Parts: sequence; C-alpha cells; structure tokens
Amino acid sequence: MRSSPRKPGGVSCAPMAESLWNQYRKLVQERTAERIGTVADARRLASRRLPRALFDYIDGGASAELTLGANLAAIEAVQFRPRMGVTMGVPAPELRTSVLGFPVDMPILLSPVGYTRTMDPLGDIAGVRAADKAGTIFTLSSMSGHTMTEVTAAAARPAWFQLYFLGGRVGAEKLVARALQAGFSGLVLTLDTQITSNRERELRHRISPPIKVDLPTMRKMAMQVAIRPGWLAGIAHDRFQLSIINTETLGVAGQPMSSEEAFRRWVESPVRWEDFTWLREQWRGPILAKGIVTGDDARRAIDSGADAVIVSNHGGRQLDSLPGSLRSLVEVVDAIGGEVEVLVDGGFRRGPDVVKALALGARAVMVGRPWAYGLAAAGQPGIERVLELLREDLDRTLRLLGCASVAGLDRSYVRLPQDW
Repeated sequence: MRSSPRKPGGVSCAPMAESLWNQYRKLVQERTAERIGTVADARRLASRRLPRALFDYIDGGASAELTLGANLAAIEAVQFRPRMGVTMGVPAPELRTSVLGFPVDMPILLSPVGYTRTMDPLGDIAGVRAADKAGTIFTLSSMSGHTMTEVTAAAARPAWFQLYFLGGRVGAEKLVARALQAGFSGLVLTLDTQITSNRERELRHRISPPIKVDLPTMRKMAMQVAIRPGWLAGIAHDRFQLSIINTETLGVAGQPMSSEEAFRRWVESPVRWEDFTWLREQWRGPILAKGIVTGDDARRAIDSGADAVIVSNHGGRQLDSLPGSLRSLVEVVDAIGGEVEVLVDGGFRRGPDVVKALALGARAVMVGRPWAYGLAAAGQPGIERVLELLREDLDRTLRLLGCASVAGLDRSYVRLPQDW
C-alpha cells in the first residue's frame, strides 16, 4: 500500500492538505454568497457552476412546464390591501410561529430536494445546518446522497424525513423504521409521484440523476463538465459519491438494491390512502400528506390520519396543467376549515410571496428550488444567504403591509382575482 506523504519528523501531509482544501472552498463559497441579492441571483450563479444536465434537473418542470409557470402566475395574481398609519418601527414584526408544535423563527421551511450531493458534496448536511442557523425545519428527501444518521447528527433542531416508496411497500417500511431510529421528528409522505413524469429538459441530455460513474455517462457529460472545473473538483474530492444511499441499503442478504430495482418496485406499489394505517402504527410523530391540490383530497388525507397537509404540485415537476399552488391553497383551506395545519410550496421566491400564502391560510411556506439554487451556487453559505434574504424580505413586507406579526395575517390583507 502506498503511504501518505510525510513532512520531516514523520507528520502526515494529508490532514494539512485536507484543511487547506476546506479553507479554500469555504472562502470561495462565502465570496460567492455575497453576490446573491435575490433568489434569481442564486439561480444564475448555480447555472454557471453546475453542468447543464444537473441545473436542468433543479430548474425544469414536467412536459410543457405549464404548472411551473402557473405557480408563479398564481402568486403574481394576488394583490395586497395594506393598512396605513399603524406600523410600529420598534419592536420589529414578529416572524416566529410554530408548525405542528415545533417552534420556528420564521414560517419558511426547507422542502425535500433529491440528489443534493451532486450539487455540492455537503448536500443535505449543508441544508440541515443552514436551516438550524435560520431557526427553521429541514426536510430530508428519500433521494439523499447522505445517510439519515449523518443528517440528524448534523442537526441541532427537529428535522423531518420525506418518504418515497423506494423498494415498494417493504422498502418503505424499512425507511420509516430507520428514520424513526435516526431521530427524525416528522414524516412527510409524498403522494403525487406514482411514476416519474416526462421531464423534457432532462430527457434532452439523455441523462438525469441518479448519475452513474461509468464510461457512457462520462461520454455524455464530458463537454458539460469540461467547462465546469469547479464543480468537477468538488465532486472528485468527494470521491464521486453520487448514488442514492437509501436504495443501496434496501437489499437483502447483504446485497445492495440498485436504484432501477428500487424505482421499479415503487411504481408497482405506489402510495395509497390505506398506507396511512400502518404508517400511523409505526410512526410516533406527526405525519404530513404532501402533494394535495384539491379540497376533496385534503379531506381524505385528514380522514386517513394525516396531521397536516402540504399543498403542492411538486414544483411543477409531476402532472402538468395543474393550477398554481397558491390557487389550490385557497380551495384546500376552505375545504378543511382549520381542522389541521396547511403548508404550501411551489413558486415562492420572495418575502411578499410568503406573506400572500400566510394571509390565505397557510401555516408556513416550504421552499425547494431557492435553497437548492443557493447550495449549487455557494454551498452552505449560499443556502444561508438565501434564507437570510427571505427573512429580511418577510420583515419588510409586514412593515409595508401594516401587520405586526405573521399570526395577524388573514384574507383582509389580500385581494384575490375574481375568477378564484
């Protein structure tokens, strides 16, 4: 075996080289994060750093991307009705609230995002650390490149686990048991991914996550990677750990399960309402039903045992031609009448966007692409910067609106389109 280089006196140079690399990487990321003034800036910087195939995975939607556009259009369609002469300069507006009993410093949570280790080697570990620093909740995707225990070990606050039926029902039971053992506080059951959608941007590249480190993949990505040396250096330093760690641990007799096999069993055995029965028996904490876009399904989720619902069209990445999430939120809130807490995601990029959702009855907003852009652009400092900007924008909007707290928001602060 080849020994590590040593300095005079027998001291290994490897730890020093690792330390220098980490210091250099942190410095570059912090300087890049300083250039982020909006989520759009983070998106632009992410597009410059990532190979095009990976950026399109984050940025793209399903089919013609009609739902992707509808999310943004729905937010733009809602207008404000401010109160003048009532804003207090001191104290500042109260941004703190709670979600399912978990206190948060602002009503903005991090949605699950898959394959984050392809965006930055720290991936979900960077995500949970940034969420902790912002005083909010992080949700780990089943499609993570990090183990559950790695993420909870890095967490200083409660974190949630998002469940896909990788490996079918049997695989899902294993994942739930491991999430419970790892110490996750909430379980997010995603209902809208019975099969992967037709994501045309990804199909054009003939490659999408999970990325295999093999000759065909190298050939397809060669030109993209050649002009992204910074990304390649980081991934190489991480030893090209690009797989979904959860699928590998679902095999039997010590044999890893391939992602293809895990996905096949998932499609054969998608989530159904009756699955809430065994989930409730196995899981001690709250269960959230994610992917709800109609009032009827919101009521069905509650009847099945969900403690909260997340209004979501998967960021426009699954079924195309759905209404924007904010419009679906109105239907869901009206249907359940405050019986359980309602969260929402899909298209939220600024503080005013969040305020509109809260005024329409959401307990909190979840963001996916914004933190993924921040991660891809500048690692953990990039996520921290995005969350800081959202917090500042939230505070600013409440002051301009004349509302003293997020708890005080209601529909009297917004004007809805007549056709809603």
